[in-house]
Amino acid sequence: MARYGMVVDLDRCLACQACVIACKMENNVPSSTPDSFKNRQMNFRTRVVPLSRNGKYPNPRVEIYPVLCNQCDNPACVAACPTGATYRRQDGIILVDWEKCIGCRYCMAVCPYGQRSFIQLEEAMDYQNPDAIPPGNTKNKPPKGKVDKCTFCAHLVDKGQPPACVTACPAEARIFGDLDEPSGKLRELLANRSSQVLRPDFGTEPQVFYLLKG
Repeated sequence: MARYGMVVDLDRCLACQACVIACKMENNVPSSTPDSFKNRQMNFRTRVVPLSRNGKYPNPRVEIYPVLCNQCDNPACVAACPTGATYRRQDGIILVDWEKCIGCRYCMAVCPYGQRSFIQLEEAMDYQNPDAIPPGNTKNKPPKGKVDKCTFCAHLVDKGQPPACVTACPAEARIFGDLDEPSGKLRELLANRSSQVLRPDFGTEPQVFYLLKG
């Protein structure tokens, strides 16, 4: 059984947001509008954000990090879910079964990475892509009051394809694969480049690794 993970090369990321757009299109994530921004009702499965700022004018330096669900080996969200709606597959991908989700948001409270969204739209939009129903769900769209998150595009992975954000990245900054494959690209990169994970102090054992800038 594969154990999926992702490597993000910070030397290559252009902060172009192509991954964010591809994710929204592939997974029918609600579009952002001025009203949703104002009311803090925006939904993302992946984002590109500044996590640190150094330097002073006129030579500022901003560290840009693409962030997404870290598909942790020891996921706090799974332990916190009272209904079993959040679960971890054998391949390491963590999903939400919207049929079981009661919208308590415990999973959101314990996620160290802030990578879950609470659906607040009055009415769920029709799917642009009906094929993107996460495995284990019977409804096409999480209605208001449900939690949504990155799924590593499990519906594509199950077909042998990479997540949409990986395919869309023009700089090939995101590399997806099996962490247990001895000769795989991920193992090679992690063996030959300095890397880090976000918030290792939480003990969640994230499976998204960041290759540090040279």
